[in-house]
Amino acid sequence: MTLAQLREATRQRADMLNASGDYTNAFITNSELTSYINQSYFELYDLLVGAYGENYYVAAPFYITTDGQNQFFNLPTDCYKVLGVDVQVTSPVSNNAYWTLKPFSFAERNKYAVPNTQLYFGITNLRYRIQGDQLWLNPLPQANQTIRIFYIPRMTTLEFDNDEVQGVSGWTEYIITDAAIKCLQKEESDVTVLMAQKQALLARIEAMAQNRDSGMPSTVADAQSSNSFYPYSGAWGSF
Repeated sequence: MTLAQLREATRQRADMLNASGDYTNAFITNSELTSYINQSYFELYDLLVGAYGENYYVAAPFYITTDGQNQFFNLPTDCYKVLGVDVQVTSPVSNNAYWTLKPFSFAERNKYAVPNTQLYFGITNLRYRIQGDQLWLNPLPQANQTIRIFYIPRMTTLEFDNDEVQGVSGWTEYIITDAAIKCLQKEESDVTVLMAQKQALLARIEAMAQNRDSGMPSTVADAQSSNSFYPYSGAWGSF
């Protein structure tokens, strides 16, 4: 649905249609209603991100090239949540494959103090941490290493009438209902019915959003052998 369609649907739901069709001087202006809709959209966005957001809003991978002098690198300007960080390894057997990096806690900031190394099989001692709007790599990475970041972007707010929201499975209804509640709250009207509808929509979204791949639903990741060459945890996968 476009922003213009969302405004129209919200006014209908709140029973605030202007007979003249001109809403500029209505009790709730288009500008104010757009603000309500965006806030409701933020809420829906977070619900979907919380229910395996990598299935809905993952951005194209972001790449960083290390210079051998810095440990801190800027994250993408639109980064909301980081899903995973990889390093491309070069060795006789790795064939420039990517290796999943593990995070380190702030208390471990001096634990990985030895120089960054890559072993014969591509195993690396490199770790990462999200520090504000930067990616902190530890220990100091060697130069010319390619770092790949998978992330969820920040929500793009609706501004123009033709800006669109992808409702996935009619979930724009959540935005309409929540924005209508905000409208009626300003009018100090009863929102009991709409609140009940919102709770029903919330339950539906939480139930249906988690397994987008219904044929092969997500399972718990094996963090101990995420880089293993074998289907069991072993020496290579323990790094």
